[in-house]
This record gives sequence, C-alpha cells and structure tokens, in this order.
Amino acid sequence: MFKRIFAGYLIVLLIALAALALTFSLTVRHYLINDTIDSLTRTAESLALNPGGMGIHGGGHMRGVYFSLANRIAYADYLLLLQDGTIVDSSDEEAYPPGSIPDSGLFAARSFEPDRETHLVDKDLVAVSIPAVIGDQKGTLILYSQLDLLTQLNRSLLGLLALALAAGTAVSLLAGAFITRVIVNPVQKLKEKASALARREFGGKVTLKTGDELEELANTINEMATKLAEYDLAQKDFFQKASHELKTPLMSIQGYAEAIKDGTIAPAENTPALDVIIRESSRMKTLVEQFIYLSKMERVKETYSFEAVNLDDAVRETVYALQNLARDKNIDIETVSGSGGTVQGDPEKIHRLLLNIIGNALRYASQKVRIKAESGRIEIADDGPGFAENERIKAFKPFYRGKGGGSGLGLAISKAIVEKHGGTIALGNRPQGGAVVTISLPLSKI
Repeated sequence: MFKRIFAGYLIVLLIALAALALTFSLTVRHYLINDTIDSLTRTAESLALNPGGMGIHGGGHMRGVYFSLANRIAYADYLLLLQDGTIVDSSDEEAYPPGSIPDSGLFAARSFEPDRETHLVDKDLVAVSIPAVIGDQKGTLILYSQLDLLTQLNRSLLGLLALALAAGTAVSLLAGAFITRVIVNPVQKLKEKASALARREFGGKVTLKTGDELEELANTINEMATKLAEYDLAQKDFFQKASHELKTPLMSIQGYAEAIKDGTIAPAENTPALDVIIRESSRMKTLVEQFIYLSKMERVKETYSFEAVNLDDAVRETVYALQNLARDKNIDIETVSGSGGTVQGDPEKIHRLLLNIIGNALRYASQKVRIKAESGRIEIADDGPGFAENERIKAFKPFYRGKGGGSGLGLAISKAIVEKHGGTIALGNRPQGGAVVTISLPLSKI
C-alpha cells in the first residue's frame, strides 16, 4: 500500500513539475519577447531623432546597437530604409547591402508600415520599425535582434528553475514519504486487526492517536472485537450447554430402549419404560424447538410480522391458555383492569413472550399471580420466593435455571422478543415478597 500511495504521489508531483516547467518556459519567453520589443522601441525612438548619429551623413558606419534586456546588455542590428524600401544603411551589409531593396522575408516592404511604429516577430528574430527622417526624405528605422539570445537567456533561467525544482522535489519526496508512512501505518494496523478478527483472534486492541476518522475507526473495531469475543464465548457456552441438555434425555431414551431390547425389563414393565422414552423424546423435541426459535430471534425481517396488537387482548388470550395449568397448581390469576394500549408487534411473538413470563410466575407462585397492563407496560407479579440478587443478573442468559426451573431458555427468548420490539424487560422483587417482571413496549403511533 505504501508503494502504491508513494508512486501515485510521485506521478502527480512529476506531472505538476512538468506543467510548471512548461508554463514557466512559455511565460518567460513571452516576457523576454515583450521586453525585447520595449527595449528596441525605446532605442529606436532615440536613434530616429538623430539618424546621422549612425554615420549615415557623416560617412561613418555602426556595427550595431546595444540595448538592455532583462538587466543584461543585448545586441541588435539595424536597417535604415527609404519609403520605397531602398536600404540606405545597415549594420550587416553582406546580408542587406545599401541600395538594395529587400523583396522577401521579414523586411520586405510589405512587412512594415513606414508611417507608424510596427513590431515584427518570427521564428528567428524580433524587430521594431519606426518612422525616421533621412535628410529631407521620410524613411524607416528597423532594429532587430536574433531570438538565439532570448533562447539562451530562457535556457539559463530554466536551468536555475531546474535546480530549484530538483531541490524542492527532493524535499517534497522526503515529506511525501513521511506523510505516506503516517497515513499507511495506521491503516496497516487496522488491516492486521481485521485479519486477526477473521481468524477469530479477538485479543489485543488497536491503539491509534491520530485525532481523526482513523482513530474513530480503530475504536469501533476494538468495540466490535470485544462484542465478537463475547458472542464467540456465548456461542461456545451455548453449544456446550445445549449438548448437555440434549445428552440427558438421550441417555434415558437409549438406556430404556436397550433394556427393552435386551429383555432386562420384563414385558409387564414395558409400558412405564416406553412412557419414559416418550416423555424424554417430547422434552428433547421441545428443547430443539427452543434452540431453533432462539436462533431465529436475531433475524427480524425473516421471523417477525408487525401489526397493531392490543395488549389487553393479548393478556386475556394468554391467561385463558394457561387456565388449566393455574387450576392444576391451584394458583389464582388476577388481571387488573386498565388500558394496556396498542403496540406495533408480532402477535405470535407477544403471545409467546407472555406465555413464558406468566408460565414462570405460575411455576414459582404460592397462591396468586397478578397481571396489570397499562400504557404499553405489563407487570406480572407472583407471591413466590422472588429472585436472588445473583439470579437477576444471570436469569436472561440461555440455559440459566433457578430452583425448579425449566430448560433455562424461556427468559432468554423473552428478552430477545422484547428487544426486537424496541422495548425493555426487567426483573425485580416486591416489597411484600415475590417476583415481579416488568415489560415495557413502545405504544403504536398509528
């Protein structure tokens, strides 16, 4: 990852430097041409006031003129032409002999306007022409300079720029490498932690002090690792206890079945033995159904069908379903009239929830179970022994059973149902004795 990020950074840097160098070269060239034109214009205007100073009437001859270019002394040639284009004088008589008329190239008569200042630029040179008076005739003074000088000056400046860019690039690469390391190292730590989680290695934490989103991500991964560790431990504990719960009825079934087969049990006693096999098979079936049901509690979309549920009706239906159990145990069920309200819930799940809680209350009650539903809150109280302090903490864990308890899955299933409905469930004790379970569900807004 470090190599890819650094390579990308280097490519972007090189592209930026190339664009900077090209822009600088074009800008400097444009500046030098304009500076040359300005300097040649000022020099030409000065000479045009006294063309005789170049030796035209005095019989003398100048080899050229000098001007300032980018704080340097530069050289320029000149031409002095009459209006018809005839050369009166030039600094380069071999190329432009006096008396001749340039008929092609930059200095042909059509290339400049004798009556006004003209700037001429081609691939080889820069020229400036201005009107001049030659004796009693009108003419044109042309100063021109080869672009080679500008090119050399441009190259010198580019050389200086290249040195500066090289130094800047070296510093940028070092800074880029450092910054890339700063970015990559935390990501690498997060990657290693994620790989460890994939291998079910939940120990250790990622410690980042970056003060940004990476630190937040590290904290989130640490929290996830903690929850996964808890879930993994709970899963192992679940399978261990599930195996134990299934082993007991299986051993009974196997023992009685083998005894019947071997003739150890007399034929007259087969019926009680078969009753044990049937009872334990039924118990094992119930356990398996509860295992499956508990595992489905995590998948809301697949197992829940929400609709408006009246809590008063739900309590009445559940109490009616448990009347025989209450009669057998000689327990009185009292329902306190009120307005339980309407919630958005799955009717079957809420019915199972109430069956579990009220069924537990009947199992532990001495004489009476009291149920009150009001504004989304249901209280189920009994006059039994109540909850021990340590039981209130462990009661919702799968397979935890109090004295005289069942499979130990009822409260775990109940808690899962309540939480999937967005509610809460709490265990407590009444001041006068006995347990109380409080279920709170959000009322329907429809």
